Amino acid sequence: MSRLLRFAAVAAALVVLSGIGCKQNSAPEIPVIQGPASARPADTLTYRFTSTDPDGDSVFFMISWGDGSPTELSLASPSGEEFAQTHVYADSATYFIKAKARDSKDAESDWSDSIQVRIGTYPPNAPALPSGPTSCSTGIAYTFKTKALHPLRDSVHIQFSWGDGIVDSFSRPVASNAYFDTSHTWSLPGTYKITARARDAAGFESPWSETLAITVDTAHGTPRGAPYNLVLTAATDSTVNLAWSIDSTPSRYVIYYHSTGPFNYDSIDGTTGLSYVHDPKHHTGQYKVEAVYDTVRVMSDEAPSTAPVENTLRWIPEMSAAGDTGYWWSRSNGQAFLFSMDTLANEDSVDFYITDFAAGFAGPTYSVASPDTAPFDAGGQVPAGYWHANWFTHLDSTATDDSILPRFLQSRYRKAVLLDPLPRFVACYTWDSHYALLDVEDVDTVSGQAYIRTWFQLIPNLRLIEHY
Repeated sequence: MSRLLRFAAVAAALVVLSGIGCKQNSAPEIPVIQGPASARPADTLTYRFTSTDPDGDSVFFMISWGDGSPTELSLASPSGEEFAQTHVYADSATYFIKAKARDSKDAESDWSDSIQVRIGTYPPNAPALPSGPTSCSTGIAYTFKTKALHPLRDSVHIQFSWGDGIVDSFSRPVASNAYFDTSHTWSLPGTYKITARARDAAGFESPWSETLAITVDTAHGTPRGAPYNLVLTAATDSTVNLAWSIDSTPSRYVIYYHSTGPFNYDSIDGTTGLSYVHDPKHHTGQYKVEAVYDTVRVMSDEAPSTAPVENTLRWIPEMSAAGDTGYWWSRSNGQAFLFSMDTLANEDSVDFYITDFAAGFAGPTYSVASPDTAPFDAGGQVPAGYWHANWFTHLDSTATDDSILPRFLQSRYRKAVLLDPLPRFVACYTWDSHYALLDVEDVDTVSGQAYIRTWFQLIPNLRLIEHY
């Protein structure tokens, strides 16, 4: 064999050997795209892209947003895992998004099917036809409900027009396509048309709904009874028992709660009994009870509250200073008063006093103290008697003036606690099981005074002190 032929044979063998074990690279699968189908101009939208590479290679996505912006090439993403990308459309229009996948060896898939996104400003849809009773009587509150779908799934506010010249204000926010119910009372007989509309947070309003025609007459007599004599007590030191009376027999009761602050009443539960235990999660608020007779609902006039009574900042004399030194909370209304501690006639009218436990008022520090320690205090001339024993403790450093107060334990509470450093929050537990909060803002050892604001919980054994 000639040298040239031997060389050709070797080269051919090498070519064959080099092909053994090599595998041809495959392109990634066509991407799947997920994301919102509608939005407002300038909203930041997030879309998710997924593609699997048969060889397990990393995947890059080429994304066409359909708005004339350059096609984007994404960062590498592991095969089969979602890649998220945001985009902002500036103008109102309908756009079509598509993508294709490329692996690390530059093999590409075909373009995906396009998904459509509508960009624009969308008001809520017209609410559903209001539903409720169509035969009503004057002087009775009747409940009606409706719901409205928002194209962007935004929350909506519902407004009812009752056909008697009264149009309600827009309601609190309601989830898109969730029912909102409210009640209305007609004072005159007649035929009325009820309708509703919706508004979103941007101020865009829906058309009015279809109208529900109702007839109101006086044939059904006077309204049946409402719950009355609503009473709040402590079920535990952090839960509330609400009890009431009634002179009729409704099918059930609905409990409403208005958390302390700028909020509205919300229904929290229902019951067929004459009491209900509520866990307000350390909040305070007002309660109402609604009696339900078929579709007729009668709300209680009373609305008792667990919110504490605030007594504004005032200067309280130290035990040795001039003036009335005994601080007392009225058990009927929670208001605070100062009484002299020089006479036993006031031994039932003192809950605490301020002292440096020395003659004079030079300090350098003051304490808040239980009345029963006063006869033994070197700073005053308090006669021995049956002064009440009250207890105090500092709030933790993380507590605020709305925090639930510490549970009374003699291992934690003391007959006197130091007012240092300032400002200082002090919890009080009284001889008759009331909780109170002291906010000590300042002391003046020159004039002998402490600058204090308080909140008093009128419900015995309840540690809730949130206020607004």
